[in-house]
This record gives sequence, C-alpha cells and structure tokens, in this order.
Amino acid sequence: MNGIYKTMLDYKGKYGIWGVSLLVLAGVAFLVLPGLFLDKETSVSPPSEIVGDKAMASFTIAQIEDSIAQQVSSTLKQIEGAGSVVVSISLETGYKQEYAQNKTCDSSTVQENDNAGGTRTTNTTNQRTEVVFAQNRNEALVETEKAPQIRGVLVVAEGAKDSDIKIKLSHAVQAMLDLPAHRVMVVSKESR
Repeated sequence: MNGIYKTMLDYKGKYGIWGVSLLVLAGVAFLVLPGLFLDKETSVSPPSEIVGDKAMASFTIAQIEDSIAQQVSSTLKQIEGAGSVVVSISLETGYKQEYAQNKTCDSSTVQENDNAGGTRTTNTTNQRTEVVFAQNRNEALVETEKAPQIRGVLVVAEGAKDSDIKIKLSHAVQAMLDLPAHRVMVVSKESR
C-alpha cells in the first residue's frame, strides 16, 4: 500500500503529475459534494415573523377576554346566592412569548500611530442575534410564555344586592385571577 502512494506522489514516477492532480481533485470533491445534498429550504426568519404556538397566536385580545370571562362567570354562578352573573374582563396585553436566541458580540480596537506623533483609535463592534429553532422542526424554540395581564374585572350579579354575596364574589374573582381588590368591581344586576 505504501508503494502505491509513493509512486502516485512521485513527480518522476509512473503517474507523475497526474497522480498529484487526481488526489487534489478528490479532496476538492469531498469538500464540495456534501454541500450539494444539504436542504436549502432552511431559512431563518426574523423574530417578529416567528409563531411558536400557532393556536395561541391566532387569538385576538377580545377573544381571550371573552374566554376568561366565560370561565369566571361559570364559576361565580356556582356561589350560593349569586344568581345570574355576567363578567366583563379588560386585558392590558395578550399572550407573550419570548424566543430563545443566540447572541454573539465581537469587538476589536485598532490603535494607529503616525510619524508626527498622532494617534488614531478605531473601535469596531459587531452584534448578531439568531433565533434558536427546535430540533428537526421549523418552529422557534419558546423560552418563556407570559399569560395575559388583566387590567380589570367587572362582575354584574343579581345577588350582589346583598353585601355578603358581593364580598364573596369579589374575593372569588381576586383569588381566581390573582388580582388586587382595586381591580375588581362587583355591582348588582338591574331587576326587571
């Protein structure tokens, strides 16, 4: 085996310059050919266009408000003496998702001195941020999810005429949604 390499690489040997050329071409082929078989459709989208959970992202703030209001209303109706209950919720924000990112920062400083004694300093900083994608999927990797922030809740209930029921309803909403008392308003429903 050693003899074959010696004859191929020897300029004056049996194969001469052709043997060396063949080895160089084989090396270039090994470097280029694997790149031809890679998937060229994998592109990185900017974070503003990425949707992690498509179902959650498709809801508008009004739909989220209605969904939470229905859940709270159905629970409050179970309280003894509450009667008919209508709940209205106001949100500050919808669902928020923060995506995992790779951040790189390169900085360099060049200081130049000329013959006249002058000095020039040049600072260069390059920052690059890339969104991390989940393995084997074309979805961004969600690092954190934040639930919608509730601005306030209005509860209209038949039983709110009774101050004890009114307090129970207010405390129930505060406990369910983890809200302070000043963000919850309970009023009695008009009887017709």
